[in-house]
Amino acid sequence: MSTPMPDSSSTVTPASQMPAPRAAGSGARVADMIVSVILMIAGILGFAMLAFMSLFLVMMSDGCFGDRCNTGLMSAGWLIALGVPPVVFVAAAVWTIIRLARRKIAWWVPLAGAGLSAVIWFVGVGIMNASLGR
Repeated sequence: MSTPMPDSSSTVTPASQMPAPRAAGSGARVADMIVSVILMIAGILGFAMLAFMSLFLVMMSDGCFGDRCNTGLMSAGWLIALGVPPVVFVAAAVWTIIRLARRKIAWWVPLAGAGLSAVIWFVGVGIMNASLGR
């Protein structure tokens, strides 16, 4: 007795020919990437506007006459308000890109960077306001 050949309709296809299963949560990863990129672009535009507004903070010194104002403290506050927030946001954007490349959730990083940058900007403005001696 010979063994019959299997029917072609009952053959098992090798695993290499089967379509790859879709990764779980891939839709969430795409949404995370889109939201992260939108937040980074919005942050760049927002901080460009904030840097432009920071240039006008030097007008605080218009109320200074005599030895009434602490110009060193005012300069430090202005440099903090002008320079530190963009550096913080750029660091947050780099961290966002690294997290996206490692396939980790990253949408919160630009938000945290923007929030921290805004707080630092207001601290710089507060330092400038404290230097007025009012």
